Amino acid sequence: MDSHWRVARRRARRLYTLTYAALSGVAVGHGTIIMPGAKVSRELGGDIRIGARSTVHPGAMLLSYGGFIRLGVNCSVNPFSVLYGHGGLMVGDNVRIAAHCVVIPANHGTALDGGPIASQPLSKRGIRIGNDVWLGAGVRVLDGAVIGDGCVVAAGAVVRGELESCGIYGGVPARLLGWRKPNASYLKGLIYGGNPAETVEALAAS
Repeated sequence: MDSHWRVARRRARRLYTLTYAALSGVAVGHGTIIMPGAKVSRELGGDIRIGARSTVHPGAMLLSYGGFIRLGVNCSVNPFSVLYGHGGLMVGDNVRIAAHCVVIPANHGTALDGGPIASQPLSKRGIRIGNDVWLGAGVRVLDGAVIGDGCVVAAGAVVRGELESCGIYGGVPARLLGWRKPNASYLKGLIYGGNPAETVEALAAS
């Protein structure tokens, strides 16, 4: 009975997704789900395309704002994350965007003699996020950022500039903390600033 319910629920969500995408002018791939409560909008112009088997969770917002958003295959955008399209946002395959992330490929002008900030022109350099990237909860990605394939970005980090592939980054602004390796042993001593007494294993045993 439980498996039948899951199948029925999946079909209902897919039907909702196809209807929502058609009404919004958004392209979605096979098996992609836009959950009720998410907002995917190109009402101010632009283009949004979401690859196959991706999920946009309730409360998440994808807004093109005259630019474009490309979300790859098997991606997830978790609750209350905000992705804008202004200068172009390219997201690769197998990307995990945790809750409350903000990705904005634009920036306000701040010239002191340029009038109110709200009326100054935007710069729009765009953002690129590679394949197999994990953005932890509350990450901010600023205009012009390039995140290489395989990167892990710690919760609360602010990303600007270029992050090298397979790096582990954290902080404000984000800096390199380490590198991904073939097994999980590299996490020991890295968590909580590298103090072995404060690793996950030590805390669990205390």
